[in-house]
Amino acid sequence: MIEAWYDGNATGATTVTTAADLDRVLDTVAAMTGPTLAELYTDGDPEKSWLEIGLHGERASLRYVGDDAPNGAHSKGGTFSLPPGAEVLYYFMNNPREYPDDAEIPVDVARKAAHDFLTSGGQRPSGVNWTEQEGPL
Repeated sequence: MIEAWYDGNATGATTVTTAADLDRVLDTVAAMTGPTLAELYTDGDPEKSWLEIGLHGERASLRYVGDDAPNGAHSKGGTFSLPPGAEVLYYFMNNPREYPDDAEIPVDVARKAAHDFLTSGGQRPSGVNWTEQEGPL
């Protein structure tokens, strides 16, 4: 079971137990204006592993935290180029979060990673290149 947080107007998290539940959450986030994040917590517990997924058109980003990445790890893509001076920003409940310049990956890869996170019980998704974050969260 995963709890998904993404809507600042909601009174609580959305419980995700099936692939269809997760697709509904991801579709809702993808339909929001601009680069938007959802946080997925294993068993609804932020002390366990969690995955942050950002969706913006064909672009996406991931951040994973778990026992094998206690400081966090970002998706590493480099698929999309940025204009000079641009930065990768996604918004969680209207709060900006900066990502590394090469963190964006194709949206289908990120969505598959979110499904892997759900079905594995919160393990780091495979099929994604990761950059370990330095220092504490």
